[in-house]
Amino acid sequence: MTEGFEKLNYDSFMPLYYQLKEIFLEKIENEELKEGDMIPSENELQQIYDVSRATVRNAIQLLVNEGFMEKKKGKGTFVKRRKIEEQLPVLKSFTEEMIGIDAGKQVISVKYTKPSPAIMARLSLSAGENVFSLKRLMLVDGKPLGILHSYIPAKFKLSLDEDYSKSLYRILEKNGIRLKEADQTIEASMSNKEQTRLMGQKISFATLVIRRLAYSVNGEVVEYVKGVYHGDRYRYTCRLTRL
Repeated sequence: MTEGFEKLNYDSFMPLYYQLKEIFLEKIENEELKEGDMIPSENELQQIYDVSRATVRNAIQLLVNEGFMEKKKGKGTFVKRRKIEEQLPVLKSFTEEMIGIDAGKQVISVKYTKPSPAIMARLSLSAGENVFSLKRLMLVDGKPLGILHSYIPAKFKLSLDEDYSKSLYRILEKNGIRLKEADQTIEASMSNKEQTRLMGQKISFATLVIRRLAYSVNGEVVEYVKGVYHGDRYRYTCRLTRL
């Protein structure tokens, strides 16, 4: 019954449920288990690994909590779509983040408009100044991943006729605007009605909200962007150094 399955080490200091979790994680990372695959039932896993039901449940729950699996009532436990991961603190466009992934962008709206007081303040605009407003739906494997709404001061004179399904940062560079750095915040939230609709969902869901203020090599504020990403499909990583 256990042929072809890794064995657990009962003499290890590592708890059995964690060992089991790591076995499944390795199978997912090696693509032995792929998105949508159903894993054996709890009873089958008990027999395969000769462990208690509590051990199996703890292992699976860890994988569910970390976004690698999902439980479907009355059906079983399935491998879930991996999260898209961006490494901090590198300043990248969505296109650059998604290199090697089947990703694309769908333009929702592009226009010049009067900014709200909050946008005016973020972009350090004077009264009467307009902004270039670009809202796009981010797609991975043909499915919505997030919504990006960029605001750029009108003085940069971006054309409304550009193909904004391509990299915005590359378009800025083509227009002689080179970005150097950005201030960014990340917080958890829930989708509002518009975001829920645009992302093809029926009910509100957990999101990661990214707000970024980008500066040019000349120190000018170039872009304020708000990104709302599907919380269970996107994550950020960073390396921290102790001084």
